[in-house]
Amino acid sequence: MKRHRWVVLGLAATALTLFVPQAQAKKSSGPAGTYDEGRLVASWFSQEPLTFVEADEIDYLWVREGFDVAGKSFQFKSWPAPVYLGEDAEDRDQDDKDLAKQLNSNIVELLVREWGEAWAGKGAKTSTSSGDIVVEGRIVDCSTGSAAAKFWVGMGAGAGSTVVDLKFTEKGSGRLVAAMHHRIVSGTNWSTTDSKFKKWIRKVGDEIADEGLGKLYEKGDRVKK
Repeated sequence: MKRHRWVVLGLAATALTLFVPQAQAKKSSGPAGTYDEGRLVASWFSQEPLTFVEADEIDYLWVREGFDVAGKSFQFKSWPAPVYLGEDAEDRDQDDKDLAKQLNSNIVELLVREWGEAWAGKGAKTSTSSGDIVVEGRIVDCSTGSAAAKFWVGMGAGAGSTVVDLKFTEKGSGRLVAAMHHRIVSGTNWSTTDSKFKKWIRKVGDEIADEGLGKLYEKGDRVKK
């Protein structure tokens, strides 16, 4: 009986090791000029040095001093095809790529609607056709995770995730005013990456409306390479 118990524990430990979620892995630097194990490429946002902080609901955030959404108009550009960056990029299979493509198909529509509603009280407007601030984004990693690991192992094992970049630039000057990089994780058997992604969009929109981008950046903890 004792031997049987140790065998069961050993199998569970092995499964947990195999399916340990990326979200719980320690963030580390990748190649020069990158963060988040190579998934965040700083040069995509700007050529100027950026000091990122970890804020509420946003893993990596940078905001230019004095910038806020109040009274601004935002033009959301279509996202390009997903790319796969970081140490696990080669592990992504067709299911992962299909999920990324699905998320990519309506993300701009979601952002315009959800953030438009959240920021309306600040006098901000969102659109796909015009705006003083151009908002661009991209998916830089996506994984469906493992439903079996979520069910049998639990504790966050088998988590699916999607990693996104967002940058805000002034239309006239092209100057960067805000940058975001975040990993949305689905770590439970009753949640999906898609549902978590939509929930994150709503949460971030509300957080920005309530706190202000500048305050979120000011309160954040500086990210170390």
